[in-house]
Amino acid sequence: KRTDLAARASELEASDRQSHETIQSLTAEVEDLRGQREEAGSSLTESKVLVASEEQRCASLKHQQEPLEQRLRELEQLVVSRNNEIGGFGVRKNQYEAEIGESNRLIIDLQQERDSVNAHAAGLLSEKQAQERVVAANEDQLREKRRGLSDYQQERGSLEVELAQKSMAVQNLRERVQQKYQVAIEDVRSECIRITIADEGPARVETLTPEEMQAAGAGTDWAAVADQVAALQKRVDEIGPVNLVAIEEYEETEQRYQFLTQQHDDLVKAKASLMEVLGKINVQTREMFSATFNQIRDNFRAMFMEIFGGGKADLILTDENDVLESGIDIVARPPGKQLQSISLLSGGEQTMTAVSLLFSIYQVKPSPFCILDELDAPLDESNINRFIKVLQRFLDHSQFVIITHNKRTIGMADMLYGVTMQEQGVSRIVSVKMAQGSEPAGGGRPLVPPPAEKPSREEGVEVAMAK
Repeated sequence: KRTDLAARASELEASDRQSHETIQSLTAEVEDLRGQREEAGSSLTESKVLVASEEQRCASLKHQQEPLEQRLRELEQLVVSRNNEIGGFGVRKNQYEAEIGESNRLIIDLQQERDSVNAHAAGLLSEKQAQERVVAANEDQLREKRRGLSDYQQERGSLEVELAQKSMAVQNLRERVQQKYQVAIEDVRSECIRITIADEGPARVETLTPEEMQAAGAGTDWAAVADQVAALQKRVDEIGPVNLVAIEEYEETEQRYQFLTQQHDDLVKAKASLMEVLGKINVQTREMFSATFNQIRDNFRAMFMEIFGGGKADLILTDENDVLESGIDIVARPPGKQLQSISLLSGGEQTMTAVSLLFSIYQVKPSPFCILDELDAPLDESNINRFIKVLQRFLDHSQFVIITHNKRTIGMADMLYGVTMQEQGVSRIVSVKMAQGSEPAGGGRPLVPPPAEKPSREEGVEVAMAK
C-alpha cells in the first residue's frame, strides 16, 4: 500500500510539473499574441497613413483614380481582416486566461491532494512502525514460547520415562500377584464389584465417584492400558530424540536456499546475455569473414590470370554453412591444363599460385613490410619476369626484404647485402647500394661503393631489399 501511495505521489508531482510547464507555455503564447496584436495595430496605423497618402495622390492624379480606388478597397479589406484577427486574438487570449485560471485551480487541488497523500503516508508510516514494534514484540514472545516448548518437551520426555517405569512396575506387580495367588487382578476386581453389588446393591456402585471407581479399579481395562502404553512407547522411539534447534536450522537453510536460487537465476541470466553477445560476435565475424574472403577470392582469380597469362583459379570453402570452422581449398588451372588441386601442380606453378594468393591478400590488407625467403628459387626465367613485374606494383605501399640467389631479382633491388666466407668459419657481410639510373649491360643497376660491413646471420645467401 505504501508503494501505491508513493507511486501516486510521484504521479501527482509529475502532473504538478506538467501543469507548471503548461502555464509557462500558455503565458509565453499570450505574450506572443499580444506582440502580434501590437504589430497588427501598427500595421493598421500604417495602412491608414497609406490610405491618406493614396487619397492625396488620387486628388493630384485623377487619371490614376481607378487603380488607387482598387488599392484602397484592398487596403480596407486588409484592415477588416486585421481587425478580425485582432478580435480573434482577443478571444484566444480570453480562452488562454480561462485555461490559466483552470490550471491554477487544478494546481491548488493537486497540492491539497498531495498534502493529503503526504499526511496519509505519514500516518501509514507511523502505523508501519507500530506494526514493526508489534512484530518485534511477537518475535520476542515467539522466542519465549520456543524456549517454553523446549522445556515442555524436556518435561514430556521425563514424564514418558516415568510412565514407562510405572507401566513396568504395574506389569511386574500383576505378574507377582498372579504368581503368588494364582489369580488375575481383573478377576479380583470383578469379584470386589460383585461383592459390593451383593452387599450394598447396584445403587451403591452407581454412587461411586470416578475417583473412587478409579481407586477401586472398577471398569478399568488394564490390557487396553498396557497396549496403549506400548503403542505410545513405540511412537516415542520412532520419533527419536528431540532436536531443539530444528526451527533455527530450517530458517538458515531456507535463507541459504533463497540465496543460492538468486545466484542461480543471476548465472542463468548472465549465461543468456553471454550467449547473446557470442551470437552477435559470430554473426559479425561471419559477415566480416565472408566479405573479406569474397574480396580475396576475386583478387586471386584476377591475379592468377595476370601472372599465368590466362587460366583459371578459385578459392572454395569446404563447408559454406559454417564459414568460421570451414577449410579452404585452392584450385588452379594454368593455361592448357585441366582444373585440378594445387598439390598436383609443378613446383614453379605452385610458387606462382602462392604468389597470386599472397598479393591477393595484400590488395585487401596491405602490410608495411614483407619478407620472402627464396620464393623465386623454383621459378624459370619467364616466371621470374612475371614475379618481378607483379612485385613492382606493390613497391609504393610496402617494403620487401627478399632472400634470393636469382640475378634478375637482385638486379631490381635498391640495396644488396652479400655474405661471403673468405676464411673457413668466418662470415663477412658486404652491402651495396644500387644507384638510380640506367641499367648496366649485365642487366641490373650500376653499383655504388659499399658502406661499412655488418655481421652476418646467413651463410652463402644474397639478400635483396626493395622499397
